[in-house]
Amino acid sequence: MNVKHFVLILVYNLFYVNNLCCQELPQKEIPNKNTPPINYVFNRIFNDDLDRFYDKLEKLKKTDSGIVRIVHIGDSHIQADFMTGVVRNGLQQNFGNAGRGLVFPYQLAKSNAPSDIFSSSNIKWEYNRLAHPEKTIGSGVSGFCIQTKTKAASINIRLRPGADKPQLFNKLNFFLDDNLSSNWALKTDNNPFYFRTANEGTVTSGMFTVHLQEPTDQFTISLISADTISSFYGVSLENEQPGILYHNIGVNGARYDQYNNAPLFWKQLAMLDADIIIVSLGTNEAQNHFNEEGFKKEVTLFLQKLKAALPGASVIITTPPDSYKGRTSNLGVKQISATLTRYCTDNRIALWDLYRITNGYNSARFWLKKGLMNNRDKVHFTKAGYELQGTLLLNALIQGYNQHIRNH
Repeated sequence: MNVKHFVLILVYNLFYVNNLCCQELPQKEIPNKNTPPINYVFNRIFNDDLDRFYDKLEKLKKTDSGIVRIVHIGDSHIQADFMTGVVRNGLQQNFGNAGRGLVFPYQLAKSNAPSDIFSSSNIKWEYNRLAHPEKTIGSGVSGFCIQTKTKAASINIRLRPGADKPQLFNKLNFFLDDNLSSNWALKTDNNPFYFRTANEGTVTSGMFTVHLQEPTDQFTISLISADTISSFYGVSLENEQPGILYHNIGVNGARYDQYNNAPLFWKQLAMLDADIIIVSLGTNEAQNHFNEEGFKKEVTLFLQKLKAALPGASVIITTPPDSYKGRTSNLGVKQISATLTRYCTDNRIALWDLYRITNGYNSARFWLKKGLMNNRDKVHFTKAGYELQGTLLLNALIQGYNQHIRNH
């Protein structure tokens, strides 16, 4: 074989491998049965300026190294993780699984939890979420907080298996009090040791990082002493493998202005080091009289705070789906969705328009008829309804990634 032939073969092989790594991803199939009318032509990311995010996904796919961090912020549509779970699992199947991400012991705050998160304690905790700013307990990165000054108070968090596989982690980023004046102890089944936050692990202004010697699917953290009130805001559970880390931050009843008025949330949010933030809010604003100018001011402030906390992150705004108010569709949702669409278009902000994808005003009746909407309040959806919405968002992200691959 002469040098010319060798070079040609080398170039061909490099071209083949490179294109193999950059193959377009298949979208998740949506069954025709029991599906309400969907406007598929609109199921894409508008004003798509997400090249930095897609570049990171492409690099992850090519090299099988690194972590791409996604933060999804929202309200009760997001808290139960039915929708976001579909997106997280779909992206992790394509790009790798870097862990479960941010979790919180919702049961200890008397709230609903994702089905794979189980928490328990030996005491009753004081608690709050950012949808109740009238309470004195401030909310952190999860949008929640539990606190106590009871010595030996414990929190146990266990991850149930996902897709018939254990959800294991060996890195824990705890969000605790800034001064860590209270001493906490950690214990896991595979790592039977205790440590004090005062002299173990790595502390970064309220985030306390622990690396375990062996992976586990549960842990218990306890207060050794409690001279002052001690607060727990959440923990990010990671496995230190390459892939997608998808943080789900959903708070029942939350609005843009309530996130804006939670300073600790923004301080701790910066520590998640997100590559992209997806924002799904608006339903709760539609429950009262809608003031467009006031709403736009809150959205602007929210985005300014995002930029300050995570200056390198891309942003996608989503519109809320149609829902009922009384016996008819909520006109406020229509107004908010139209305002968000104009706002994102005017400011070149990436938009996923779920309102238009699901055919807008009066479309909730089709979801209700198909059994995909909660028949009691006609605002929330069933598990299957949220999973369908999650599939739509997953496919929109995959479509954007595939278009990026074609363009490059």
